[in-house]
Amino acid sequence: MGDEIKEFTTAIGAKEPNPGDKNYKIFRQVFKRSNYFILNGQFAIIKISRSAKPFWGVGKDYIEFSNNTENYFLILLVSNREGWVFTKAEINNNIKSNKWRLREEDKNYKINLPLPDKNSFISSSHFMKKIGINLQATN
Repeated sequence: MGDEIKEFTTAIGAKEPNPGDKNYKIFRQVFKRSNYFILNGQFAIIKISRSAKPFWGVGKDYIEFSNNTENYFLILLVSNREGWVFTKAEINNNIKSNKWRLREEDKNYKINLPLPDKNSFISSSHFMKKIGINLQATN
């Protein structure tokens, strides 16, 4: 996991799933990398772009698996504190409307700028406000 993701998850209190959890084995069969977290009881996929013109790819299988949960977040970072956050409904709307297109070669949804300002955040506390969590209550 990149330092930026680790710094961001520490700031917001997101944790990697615990090996003691009953669904951990199934979870790790699907999610091999450390981009998947639990935040306030909800699943979160966190990706970072390190390119000059940010873009992200999210696997179709991961979206389909995550859609089996009540709600989840997709967090697209450009640094350890800035990015965009999307809910399950927003993710599926972007896919259905072809704003995020599936690349058949690698089965990844390609996400490019521009992204909506309403989903952007500039700090961990701003992020938590966006998703409706009081940062002090989580510490």
